[in-house]
Amino acid sequence: MPIRTILRSPLVHFFALAGFIFALYTVLDDAPATPAPDAITLSPEEAGRLVTRFTKTWNRPPSAEEVKGLIRAWALEEAYVRDALALGLDQGDQVIRQRLMLKMQFLAESGAAAEKADDAALQAYLNENPERFRQPGRLAFSQVLLPPGRAEEAPKIRAALENGTDPATLGKASLLPATLPMTPVPAIDRTFGDGFGETLAGLAEGRWEGPVKSSYGLHLVRVTGRTEAALPPLAEIRGRVETEWRAAKAREMREAFEKALLARYTVTLPSADEVLAQ
Repeated sequence: MPIRTILRSPLVHFFALAGFIFALYTVLDDAPATPAPDAITLSPEEAGRLVTRFTKTWNRPPSAEEVKGLIRAWALEEAYVRDALALGLDQGDQVIRQRLMLKMQFLAESGAAAEKADDAALQAYLNENPERFRQPGRLAFSQVLLPPGRAEEAPKIRAALENGTDPATLGKASLLPATLPMTPVPAIDRTFGDGFGETLAGLAEGRWEGPVKSSYGLHLVRVTGRTEAALPPLAEIRGRVETEWRAAKAREMREAFEKALLARYTVTLPSADEVLAQ
């Protein structure tokens, strides 16, 4: 078809006119450009928090170059996270799910830090949980480890001890301490075995008794001092009580939050029997 015939075609005229109008509209249109989707924007306030975190970590403010690096690292992290979420890389990732859950738990418990810990509240908590704060009994004693298989010698050795014989010259040599100053009963059990301190707590004070069984064998023991288990007054342990009271408040807040959270959903779960039957 000749070029002259094509140029005279009404269809060609229509496309040419439409192109001209579109170009003219583009030049004359002064409306602001539509912002790019998923724009990454960091406000000065948010950037300030990056600087504060750096200062707390390194005990100095960052230089201008380090601030640029902080801002660029934040933008890269934001871009990585957005693309990872868009690709669904968070789905089925137990580490990410655990971190998200921990952050939500932190939010649920954060109100506990603002709770007022007055003496009345702390005393009530102390009264409700005395065993958590009761100080164990303490004992001071000397001991002699009997030679293995020679328990029948205990009366003779005990008589020698009562007559003033040096304990170091009797019994079996060992790395166990021959004498302990005032020591909490749980610490005694950690050295000699469970129940040893409790047995000593029932012995008379000031004379050699036994044999008493430990994890190492049989001992003759002389208790030289003791204090009974006691609940200290709040003034002496206020810091510890406040720490545990605040932790209990945090648990209460988290449990209430979790209950309300689950109430927002229709939860359908299998029974333990169903799972174990598979």
